[in-house]
Amino acid sequence: MKHVLMSTAWDFGNDPFPAFRANLVYGQNKRARAFLPVVREFQLKRPCVVTSCDGATIYEGTDKAAAEAVTKEYNAQQAAAHSNLDRLFAPKAILREGPAVLPEGKFRIIKTKEKGTTLVVPGDENTNRCLLFVGCEGGFRGGVRIMECDTTGALLAKCEAGNACDSSVETIALLDVGQSVAFHTWGRRTNEVYAYTWTGVEIETKHFSKEEWDVRNGEVMPAEDVEVL
Repeated sequence: MKHVLMSTAWDFGNDPFPAFRANLVYGQNKRARAFLPVVREFQLKRPCVVTSCDGATIYEGTDKAAAEAVTKEYNAQQAAAHSNLDRLFAPKAILREGPAVLPEGKFRIIKTKEKGTTLVVPGDENTNRCLLFVGCEGGFRGGVRIMECDTTGALLAKCEAGNACDSSVETIALLDVGQSVAFHTWGRRTNEVYAYTWTGVEIETKHFSKEEWDVRNGEVMPAEDVEVL
């Protein structure tokens, strides 16, 4: 099984217990929290990307020490190529560290019999499934929702909050190959659907207007001048 984290709203922490958590806040007392507990601490990896001054990727991986070494070496080369007066202004590499992800094929999702709690536990699972963390923003003075009738994957957790102007929804879904999660977002200038489908290799993202989505799924109401058979 593979873990794909497509949202910055979810992050892993050990306090007060190991879990992936989302915390949405929109004004005073307009908040929502959700979490997916982990039975014990994993050796999680945080993806690191180092880019040069012109935006080219010079390192991509999960070894932070290697990323820091590449950054240091690049910056030293840039400094050496400039005079003493210009050295302070020499272009530098940028290291960006992403959120923690579970090790591929080394975790399983279970539900306890006693309380029905969903847990991430250690263990080999070589199935071609995906644990997806993804979310969507609502339009201005609109809203957003998970289209559960069009979502074929299993939803393990959901977090949603909003106020009069802004809103957001975050979810964790367990997807088999070909399964997806769909969101409808609307507002003053938007009325759209975003669908995320697990292909077995990657998450495929598709974007439609709500009208296009309804036509695609045969949900458009018939015109008044047609005969309904």
